[in-house]
Amino acid sequence: MTKPLAHSYSALKQYDNCPKQYYMQRITKEVKASFGEASIYGNRIHEQLELRLKEGTPLPEESAKYEALAVAFASLPGQLVAEQEFTLNKELEATGWWDADAWLRAKLDILVINGTEAVVGDWKTGKHRPDFFQMELFAILVFKLYPAVQRVKSSLIWLKDMKIDTETYTREDTPRLWEKFMGKVTRIEQSLAKDQWPPKPSGLCPWCPAKDLCEFGR
Repeated sequence: MTKPLAHSYSALKQYDNCPKQYYMQRITKEVKASFGEASIYGNRIHEQLELRLKEGTPLPEESAKYEALAVAFASLPGQLVAEQEFTLNKELEATGWWDADAWLRAKLDILVINGTEAVVGDWKTGKHRPDFFQMELFAILVFKLYPAVQRVKSSLIWLKDMKIDTETYTREDTPRLWEKFMGKVTRIEQSLAKDQWPPKPSGLCPWCPAKDLCEFGR
C-alpha cells in the first residue's frame, strides 16, 4: 500500500504559495527547509511559553512581556494541554505522528478542554497576517478527536504586534470546514497524479530554499 502524504497547515500553505517548492521539499526532498534567525527565534519563544504553561517555569527576559497572555490561558477553566501533537489517518482515526498511515498532522500550542467547550491558541512571532484556514483546521481536529466538544474558540496570538485573531466554530460548521480542507488536499493529489508542479513566482522567490533549482530564483 502506498504511504499517504502527510498533510499539515504548513504543507498546505506551502503548496498554495508555490507547488514547485512543495514538490522539491516534500516529494523529491532535494531541497531542505531553511531555518533563518526568525525561525530560530520563533522556536525559542515557543519553547519558553511551553515550559511556562506546562511546568510554571518563569519566562526569561526576552519573553517576560508575554506573561499576562500565558497567565490568561493558564487560568482558563478546564484541562490545559500545551504543545500537543495530533495526527489522523485517512480513516480519520488517531494515529502516531511518525506512523506510516499519518495523513493529517497538527501541533496545538494551547488547547483547553472544558466539557463541551474548547479553546485553541497558536503563538505567532511573525508579522500580523490573519489566516482563518489555520483556525478552521484546528477546529475540525478538535471536533474529531473530542466528540463531546460542541464549540471551539480558535485564536492566533500575534506576539510581536500583541494582537489576537479569534473565531468561534460549532460542530455544525464541521462539514463546511472539511469541504474547504479537502479542496486543498484534492489539488495536491491532482498534482501528484499528473506530476504537474508549476512554479508560482512572487516577491518571495529570492528567499526560496529551491531558488537555485528554479528558473524564477536565479
